[in-house]
Amino acid sequence: DKTGAKPVENNYAHLSMIWTGKTMKGDADSVFIDTHKKGGDSIGAIVIKLAKSFKGCLEQGIMMMAKGDSAVFKVKGDSLFLKTFHCAPDKMPPFVTGSTIYTFNIKLIGFQTEEEVKVGQQAETQKRAAKAAAMKDQEPTVIADYLKKNNYNIQPDAAGIYYLQTTPGTGRQVMEGDSIGVKYKGTFLDGKVFDASANHGPGNEIFKLKYAQNMNLIKGWISVLGKMHEGEKVTVLIPSDLAYGSHGSSMIQPYTPLIFEMEMVHIKSN
Repeated sequence: DKTGAKPVENNYAHLSMIWTGKTMKGDADSVFIDTHKKGGDSIGAIVIKLAKSFKGCLEQGIMMMAKGDSAVFKVKGDSLFLKTFHCAPDKMPPFVTGSTIYTFNIKLIGFQTEEEVKVGQQAETQKRAAKAAAMKDQEPTVIADYLKKNNYNIQPDAAGIYYLQTTPGTGRQVMEGDSIGVKYKGTFLDGKVFDASANHGPGNEIFKLKYAQNMNLIKGWISVLGKMHEGEKVTVLIPSDLAYGSHGSSMIQPYTPLIFEMEMVHIKSN
């Protein structure tokens, strides 16, 4: 687009990108970034602040483009790492030399000023807060509906956890300081699995830890583990205030109750 508006320095460019180049293995077509594998032709595929770092830098090239343009840029590797990435000379990757050239296949999806970015961030924050507030209000009903639908006529324990199913163990109860091994599966109330020890690869099927009341785990887990006996299996519903609360996590929305199937595989005294 020869007449379209172009971004200027300190704008934020929204790009789809394929970055290729040579690595230590000598493969000139090694891919460092390919946003297309993440649905990369959408706004926010990757965002770069356009600040010139050296003559011939990628940002300078992007400022030659209009919205919707596609282009291929060749960028000097040593300047890219030293001046754009601010890599210390003694920390430079061994495959980057003065003759290293990287290729960037770019589509400029759009661009924004700093003020537009701030306004967008504020709107997104407000949107997330409103969604979280709605989920907080709905959580008691969501839990009640789940229990009713699955015919669980039970009350939570003193900590607020619902024990949906228990298979007694034959060993002793967990004590403070014990080394324990646990198998587990975590699901949402719709049955979708978000984590499971069986998915962590060979040798990691059992989650091993030292039990303590101040462990860096969700409160619901600390409470459940502290009541279990060796060999015991439980299925529990943990409300959000004993799980990931108002903040959630990378995969879990705020105010989300969770189901955990847990098996106490072994208990060893320390």
